[in-house]
Amino acid sequence: MDAVMDQDWVAIIKLLPTFGGQGNLMFEYVEKFGVGPVRLKGKKILRLLEEMSKLCRTGEFLYQKRKHCVSNQVVIEAVKTVVNKHFASPIENHNYLKKVMIGMHEEAQKEEAKKKEKALREREMDLMSAGRVGDLEGQAEEHVMTAREYLAKVGKKSLLEK
Repeated sequence: MDAVMDQDWVAIIKLLPTFGGQGNLMFEYVEKFGVGPVRLKGKKILRLLEEMSKLCRTGEFLYQKRKHCVSNQVVIEAVKTVVNKHFASPIENHNYLKKVMIGMHEEAQKEEAKKKEKALREREMDLMSAGRVGDLEGQAEEHVMTAREYLAKVGKKSLLEK
């Protein structure tokens, strides 16, 4: 039995570097599942860390029969949120983490949409102001004549003609 436990812990130790600098954070998250005493819960810790490793690699997860995909940054920020939250009892599954990730992802999408909308409005304003000679309210806009219109007006076929 000790050999099986030792194998689990060897696998855990090998898995932790796959989280980059976030190995300690992921272990803190797993501790929220009440995996004490740690010495006897190697199999559960390994399973949870493997699930988190897959989540960090792919950013994909299922929640309420819907597939979601988030960035690695969202995963890390969501794990930090869960780790910093006090739970009255150990958590049983990743559902709280999933809800946090979905909320963070939706918020990031809203912010991105706002930025795009603002940039679009600014570009539109730039284009509108570039085509106007007078920009005062109540004042008629002057028409800017194109080269083709000028040539037609003066009866020439080319600007090079004298």
